[in-house]
Amino acid sequence: MKTLKILYGLGLTGMMIFNQSCTNLDSTVYDRADASNFPATESDLNAVIGSSYGTLRSFVDDPFVLQETTTDEVVVPTRGPDWYDDGRWQQLARHQFTPVIPSNINGAWEAFYRSIANVNINIGTLKESNVANKENTIAELRGIRALNYYYLVDLFGRVPILTENSPAGNPRQSPRDSVFYFIEKELKEAIPLMRNENSVAMYGRMSRGAGHALLAHVYLNAGVFTGTPRWAQAAAEADSVINSKLYSLSPNFLDNFAVNNDRNGSRAENIFVIPYDKTFATGNTFQLRTLHYALQQKYGLANSPWNGYCTYADFYSTFSDQDARKKMWLAGPQTGPDGRVIQYDDRVDGQRHDVNFTPEINALERALAYQGVRFQKFEIQANNLITSQDNDFPIFRYASVLMTKAEALFRQGKVAEALPYINQIRKRAGVADFTASDMTLDNLLKEYGREFAFEGRRRTDLIRFKSFTEKAWQFKPVTDSKYNLMPIPATQRNSNPLLEQNPGY
Repeated sequence: MKTLKILYGLGLTGMMIFNQSCTNLDSTVYDRADASNFPATESDLNAVIGSSYGTLRSFVDDPFVLQETTTDEVVVPTRGPDWYDDGRWQQLARHQFTPVIPSNINGAWEAFYRSIANVNINIGTLKESNVANKENTIAELRGIRALNYYYLVDLFGRVPILTENSPAGNPRQSPRDSVFYFIEKELKEAIPLMRNENSVAMYGRMSRGAGHALLAHVYLNAGVFTGTPRWAQAAAEADSVINSKLYSLSPNFLDNFAVNNDRNGSRAENIFVIPYDKTFATGNTFQLRTLHYALQQKYGLANSPWNGYCTYADFYSTFSDQDARKKMWLAGPQTGPDGRVIQYDDRVDGQRHDVNFTPEINALERALAYQGVRFQKFEIQANNLITSQDNDFPIFRYASVLMTKAEALFRQGKVAEALPYINQIRKRAGVADFTASDMTLDNLLKEYGREFAFEGRRRTDLIRFKSFTEKAWQFKPVTDSKYNLMPIPATQRNSNPLLEQNPGY
């Protein structure tokens, strides 16, 4: 898989070459490349699509921040002089966003539209080329574009729809339901042309299974996006993945997030991932975001961790000791090579403390450095002398398809039919099956949390379950329903006066 990660990390190179003049002194000099002749080979084609897939790596930055640190799952306390950052982490935790701050909102908007712009350029290039089987690749690119719009319609509601055919100039927003119908149409047209395989060659690419998984999630949230639920369609799309027999649950839950999850067999479950490589496709820095500063030597890291991301005590308490998924957390005393508990001097109270991760966090504004259980769902790459890690980030797993099927059936009142799907996941976790009486909305939401913590989807799930603004948790009261949508960033409205602000902002 290393070659694939290099491709995604350096995919822009092909497009850069395409946009430059040919200056071979031994042949005729051209001042313009012939679009019909590029891409002409499989290598050229991979360079084109690699650039589009590479744009997705920004998901673990600002989009991830909005999807997780606004929820009951991830919190970033201010610890003395660290993690204040213009107050953004406190604003995110308390739902106090504005069109100006935190800047992560504008960062997410730009990340998705940067990816869409790249896809549009590459689709236009492919449409003019004579390369064989270009229809399959164009279908992949439309899937990437649809994925970006799925996140945009989820976060912002009304957004501009831009394709390779859009005219120049400032675009207007489309109504939220129109964006939903655009995504639906794109995927329904593209999925039949996507490659129907789960292979090394299609790892990290938009296969037909990934297309169906994306459309299943789009339908799962249709009630939020359009006001009209589409549970039956969500179940049908999930069935398309299940009935393909191309995917299955990994025996070991944490294998899906291991450093070598591109080659340890987890491809059976990881339907669509964003590939990362510590050298060629950088960006996965979760180990630095969550670990305590004093753990640098224990793990042999080149850089001191930042001691930021942790979870709430109430969320941590939803995991029983029998649940294999509880191993995703780093809790309790942390020992060094000598077997002794590591100690440090805290800059909040000036005292010396053990590095003993506790579920309790005493204050959002002034937390002690050991407070908060940490994430190790993405295996920490020990003795790594580079900032980034090699773990690939799953966007759609077979487990998420099974949960989609279970929820879609449950929402239609088909409880008995839903149980086998959710119980496959619980069996893998080593916990007791749900019975019909266990199948409640509250328990279903908790199961989503246990299975998909730290995978960039918690905000979406909470909104669908009417729990994002309607419910309170530590540091966050019940908040105004306007916060179910992010504000349209002021930066974007300043550059495009046609953009209208979301209600309440």
